[in-house]
Amino acid sequence: MAVEVYRNLSRAAFSIREGGRVVGHRQDLALRDVRFIVSAAGVIRVRSRRQREVVAYARGDLWESPLLSGALRVRFDPYRSPDFTLPDGSPISAAAFAHFLPDGSCWAVP
Repeated sequence: MAVEVYRNLSRAAFSIREGGRVVGHRQDLALRDVRFIVSAAGVIRVRSRRQREVVAYARGDLWESPLLSGALRVRFDPYRSPDFTLPDGSPISAAAFAHFLPDGSCWAVP
């Protein structure tokens, strides 16, 4: 079953949502068949209010695996771009696998 994952800054962990409800928190996890989703209206609200809220998340199936070689860092900053981005600034909307690490970073294998 697909879950949605986002960084919870208050807990310093990743929140896991299923069916719109938070079902848990983890320091690290991995997903497969990942889609990176951003609410365009949410980005506009965050930029105008300068107040944090969940406007972006990754959706995929939970998966147990170590970090794969060749993974690229994925970032989301609503003040810089309305998309999840790779190190070169190009947008990314999907990946075969994504790993979320305890330091808050996300690494994806496109």
